[in-house]
Order: sequence, then C-alpha cells, then structure tokens
Amino acid sequence: MKTLLLNPMTSQAGNVVRDVLYGCWCKGNRIGGGTVPPFNLLVLTSLLHREGLEADFLDAQALQLGPEGVIGRLAAYGLVVMSTSTMSFTEDAEYLLNLKQARPGLRTAVFGSHPTFMPRFCLAHPGIDYVILHEPEETVLELVQALDSGRSTDAISGLGSRDTAGEPRIHEPRPFLKNLDWLPHPDVDLLPAGIHYFNPLVRRMPYMTTTTSKGCPGKCVFCTAPTFDGNIFRRQSLDHVMEQLRYFVSKGIKEIYFRDDTFFVDRKRDHAMCRAILDEKLDLTWIANARVNMIDEETIALARRAGCHTLKFGVESGSQDILDGIKKGYRLEEGLRVFAATRKHGVATHAHTMIGNPGDTLETVEMTINYVLALNPTTATFGICTPYPGTPLFEEVLKVAPEITDGSHTDLSKLHVEGLFNEYYCHVDKKQLPKLVRQAYRRFYMRPKYWVQCFRESLRTSHDVKRVALASTRLFEFIIQGKD
Repeated sequence: MKTLLLNPMTSQAGNVVRDVLYGCWCKGNRIGGGTVPPFNLLVLTSLLHREGLEADFLDAQALQLGPEGVIGRLAAYGLVVMSTSTMSFTEDAEYLLNLKQARPGLRTAVFGSHPTFMPRFCLAHPGIDYVILHEPEETVLELVQALDSGRSTDAISGLGSRDTAGEPRIHEPRPFLKNLDWLPHPDVDLLPAGIHYFNPLVRRMPYMTTTTSKGCPGKCVFCTAPTFDGNIFRRQSLDHVMEQLRYFVSKGIKEIYFRDDTFFVDRKRDHAMCRAILDEKLDLTWIANARVNMIDEETIALARRAGCHTLKFGVESGSQDILDGIKKGYRLEEGLRVFAATRKHGVATHAHTMIGNPGDTLETVEMTINYVLALNPTTATFGICTPYPGTPLFEEVLKVAPEITDGSHTDLSKLHVEGLFNEYYCHVDKKQLPKLVRQAYRRFYMRPKYWVQCFRESLRTSHDVKRVALASTRLFEFIIQGKD
C-alpha cells in the first residue's frame, strides 16, 4: 500500500502557513503573503521511507494544484495523510471526502490540533477515517505498517477510529516521544522542483524550515502548544541538530527558519549550537522564536555572530494587566530591554500582537499599539484573539457559550481578521475589532520614519528589495483595501 502525505490547496487563500503542529496558522496579505515548506509532512514522509514503506509527498498548495489535480493522481494510493487545524478543518474534511468519493476504498487520516482536541467531532465527518492525537510520527508509522500488512488498527495508541457500528472510538493515549533524535531529517529533495517558498522574513534562498525541540514552557491561556505537547519541553541533542544543519548545507540550503514553539529555552545547548556553527564556519543564516523573559543580551549577541538575523517574539499586549491575565509571563519593561538589545546587536525583530484579548478595552488596545511603536520592531503583525480548542480560554468560553461547539466557526476566511466569541471576554465590540486591526497596521507601517529605517537596515541586496517590495505590496492591499 502506498501513502500520500498531502498539503492541500485551500480555496480561502493562495498562502496558508499550515506547518506547526499545534495549529497556530496564518494566511494572506496580513502576513505579507508568506509561505513555508510543510516540514512536518516531509519528516513523516522521510520516516516512512526510512522504515521501508512506500510514500509520496505532495505540496498541492505550493503547486496551486486543486482537488481535481490531486484526484487525478490518487490511483496509486491507499491512504492519504494530512494535517489540519481548527480554522481549516471544515474545508479539509470536505476536501478529503471528495477524494474518497473519487477513489472508493481510499482511507484518510488527519493529525494536528483539531484531531487532538476534538477527535469525536472529526470522526463524525465521513471524510475522516482516522484521527491522530498529539505528535503524529510514531502513530502514523504504526498506522501505515498495519494497513500495509492488512493488520487491525484497533491496538494502535494515539489513534482515533470508528467501531463496527460506525461510532467514534478513541484509543489509549500514546506516551510522548522522549528521544527526538529518532526522528529523521526532512528530505529536502521531496520538495517540488522549481518552487520557491516566499517569506518576507527570509533573506537568503533557498531556505528550509525545521524544529529542534517539542513543547513550550509558556502557560498562555490562548495558546494550544502547551497542551498539545503535554506541558513538557523536549529537545534534540546538539549532535543531532548539527548533523541536520550540515545536511541542509550539503543540499545548498542557505537559511533555516527554526519553527520550534520556543527556540531559546536551554541556554547551555543554545550557546553550544551557536559556538559549533561558528567553529565549523557553516554558511547559514537563521530565524527563530524567543520569549521575552527567556533570552538575554549575551545570547542575542552570540546568536547574531552565529548567523541569526531575526528573532520573533509573542508580544500580545501593551497592558501589564492584560499580559498577566493571559499568563504571558513577562513584564513590559523586559520587552523594552530585549528589543533594544536586539537592535544594538543588529538582529531584526518581529512582534506578534493580538487585539481583543481577555479584558481588553479601547484603552488597552491603544496601549498595545503604542507599546509596539515603542518597541520599534522590524516587522509586526496584529491579529484578533480567538478561542481555540485545547486552550484554557476556549474552555472558559465553552462554559458560557456552548454554541461554540468545536470552534470551527473560525475558518480560514475569518482567521485573525474577524472577532468570534470575543464578547464573552473582551470589552470591545467585536464588530470594531477588524477596524482596530487595520488601524494598528496603518499606524505601524504607514510612518515615514519606519520606511527610512527599513531602507537603511533591511535593503542590502537585490533580493532584499524584491522581498520587501512584494511583502509590502500585499500588506498594503490588506491595510488599504481590507483584502486578505
């Protein structure tokens, strides 16, 4: 039996950043048209190949290959595996149903945040045969091995299926993977030839996404990552990380976008990796996520020397009361110090910010915009806080608004640009939230001082000019026309 690992094209946007497992996905012009290689699907395909199983990877989104084009390739496959999230689930399930109707006998499996937190809702849809809870690697491998040999899937842990009566059945939980070095490096040769994944943060092409850890030490009430990863932080060994970086360099990769939930957690390992990159003189630049309260100036300076050019931070709010309420875990003055330190050492910054947080008022929204201006990041995004399954915020909303059901009201057409259920925890009219998001973008990006700074600090090569021009064109379509 042959397995297809599929990244589908969506009808909602040409670009959906649908790679991180816990489901914090983005799309459209609001993020400058950014795209990423879906490395988790590459890892799964590479794992199946390593274990001697037949499997193909297809990035239909990158190829802009619609359902009809995928259906035309289905004859060789017995199983399609796809990642999905709350905001994409409704469309993804219908997509898979269309594939099953076109290819009788085809089986489908989905992994990601929505199957993890809403497995029974997922299995209620006829397009879904199996759901994979939490991290997918071992469960997908055992599922493919069982189907390939004709064995029953009933004993596979971490899986959800249907019983003989067609009712959803959730199997016993699977322990979280302890040895992350067991995972293969994502085979970059599987990526579609001739496709360049545009991302406004990436400075050197070609680039690749990857992770070196699982989990996040944060406890943010709006984020699914801590629950998805079992509230435990696990990391690959330094040897495994360096082996992967050498492999990427051997394949001509120039830049790495580390998609770890939080990259800078283990200071000893992080410093050792930076020193190893310097000692080996690896020709790599890179981007990573950081928490304001978990990185210091010494680490920033060392990372810069080792090739890090951009750090991404979850800023979320400019009100200390709001930050404390959402359990963000940092002080406003810490943010000012860290952003100043990054600028001092020539590291660009990206600030993720939300409007419509629990407790937000028009006054605290104004404080947030002003705080981002004071931080003076290189780039910033503003989205609308949304309750997702698997978060404490969702559970609180569910108590008072059971009509939220599985949360899939927040589909890709509304993602981050429309208020949903905010009236249960926010003091700003949810109809105002989209306007406030665009206002925040205008106040940040439509400053002459910002563009002077951008030209001085970011435009070093012809690629930089093209990158900034393309990203800003798409961004201004959102700011001015509201087109996402």
